[in-house]
Amino acid sequence: MIIITNQNDIENSKKRNIIVTLLLSLFLLADFYLLKTILDSNPNNDIIDLTEKLNYSYVVFTILDLFFTFFLFKWKKWAFWGTLTISVLTFLLNLYVGVEIITSLFGLSGVILLFALLQLKCKNVSGWKNLE
Repeated sequence: MIIITNQNDIENSKKRNIIVTLLLSLFLLADFYLLKTILDSNPNNDIIDLTEKLNYSYVVFTILDLFFTFFLFKWKKWAFWGTLTISVLTFLLNLYVGVEIITSLFGLSGVILLFALLQLKCKNVSGWKNLE
């Protein structure tokens, strides 16, 4: 007897820790809020005078972060590495713009927290092992 499994069945059989799901949902909400804030901002009201190119960089990074977060829900390991890369690039861009290092490190803490939470086990399998 041959059993054919659907890719969706395999993905649905993986269990994600509720805390990881909450963190990923928070990432999505924060990215949408940040994207709305950047796109609706009035350059005359900005505390830091950002050039248009830097503003576009933040928009691109935020859209990429949304993309990677979506694929983290689909259990893709490359999405974690993409999220890490975007976080490091945003950290460097924040330092370039003149944001304090402590404030800039706050963005990196999200990815570090995500990695730590992916180590939590659900049904004796860590979230990290479930990533493909």
